[in-house]
Amino acid sequence: MDFWKTLTYRWGKEELKKWTSFRKTVYILFPLLVYFVAHDAAEIVLWALAEAVIGSSGEKVFSFFSENAYTLQGLINALAALLGAAAVFPAVKNELSAEENKGKELSRERKQEQPEKEGRSGKTKVNADRITAYCFLAAFACCVSIGLNIFFYQTGFTGSSQSYDKVYELQYGVQFAIGLFLYGIISPLAEEAIFRGLIYNRMKRCFGFGIALVLSAVLFGAYHGNLVQAVYGSILGILIAYFYELFKDFTVPVLFHGIANISVYALTYRSNPEFVSRKIALATGTIMLAASILIFFYLKRKLGKEEKTI
Repeated sequence: MDFWKTLTYRWGKEELKKWTSFRKTVYILFPLLVYFVAHDAAEIVLWALAEAVIGSSGEKVFSFFSENAYTLQGLINALAALLGAAAVFPAVKNELSAEENKGKELSRERKQEQPEKEGRSGKTKVNADRITAYCFLAAFACCVSIGLNIFFYQTGFTGSSQSYDKVYELQYGVQFAIGLFLYGIISPLAEEAIFRGLIYNRMKRCFGFGIALVLSAVLFGAYHGNLVQAVYGSILGILIAYFYELFKDFTVPVLFHGIANISVYALTYRSNPEFVSRKIALATGTIMLAASILIFFYLKRKLGKEEKTI
C-alpha cells in the first residue's frame, strides 16, 4: 500500500497500537500539511485570477472591487479553505463514514434494548428529546461564544494582539450577508471537516480521548494565527470536540461552530462595545456564561441518561 493510501485509509485501533508514536503523529498531521499547502496554493491562484480579471476590466469594475476589497478577500479565503479541505477529502470521508456507521450500529443496539411496549410513542419521544438537545446545544454555543468575547474585550485581552486587529478589520469589512454565509457555513464546514472530522478522530484512536480532546483543540486555536483567537479557538475546540463525542454526530461540530460564529458576528458587526458601560457588559457576559454552564450540565445529564435508558 503506497504512502498516500496509508495516510487516507482509516486504520483501526488494533493496527495503530503496533505503530510508533512518530508514525502515528505523521498519520495525524500529514493531511493537515496537505490541507495548508493546497489552501495556500489555491489562494495564490485565486488572487492571480482576480487581479487579472480586475486589471483587464473597466474603471467601474475596478472601483467596485476596490470598495469591496475585504469582501473579495473573504470570498477568496473561504474558497481556498474549501479547496484545501477537498485535497484531503478521501481521508475525511473515510473517517466520517466509519463514525456514521458506528453511530448507526449504536442506534440499532439501543432500539433492540428498548422495551417493545414503548412502540412508536417511545420513538417519537426519543426524536423529540434529540431535537430539544440540539436546540439547547445551539443556545449553549451562542451563550458561551458571546460571554467569552465580552470578557476578552473587557479584560483588554482582545486588544493585546496586533495580528488579531488585522483579522478583525478583515472579518468586519466583509458585507454583512456575505459574512454570515462565510463565517456561519463555509468556515465551519471546512474547518470542522479537518479538525474534528479528521484530526480529532485520528488522535482519539491513536492516543485516546483526553489527549485528542486537548491537542486537537490547541491545533485548532493555533491554526488561526494570533494569540487572541488561539486562546478562544482552543476553548471552543475543547467544547466542540466534547459535544461531538457526547452526541456522536458530525452535525454537532458544524452546528456549534456556525452558531458561535454567527452569534458574535451578528452582535458586534455594527455595534462598538465601547458604547456599552463596563458594568452592563460584565453583567451580560456573566449571565451568558452562567447560562452556558447550566446548559452544559443539562445536556451532559440528559444525553448521559439517554445512553443508559434507550
